[in-house]
Amino acid sequence: MPIVTLENAGSLTREQKENLIDRLSRVVVEITGKPLSTVYVRIDEVPRENFGVAGKPLG
Repeated sequence: MPIVTLENAGSLTREQKENLIDRLSRVVVEITGKPLSTVYVRIDEVPRENFGVAGKPLG
């Protein structure tokens, strides 16, 4: 059972999440040959102030 975890700084819309889940799932099926019914996708939205790049917080 393939499990894909995506961490995102900030919030995504429902439409964006649906699109990501669909596309990520299809790529996993294409590459692994596993059935779509076995592909799990988890999206973690992390507040931007909890991320930093180049020594600076995003939020």
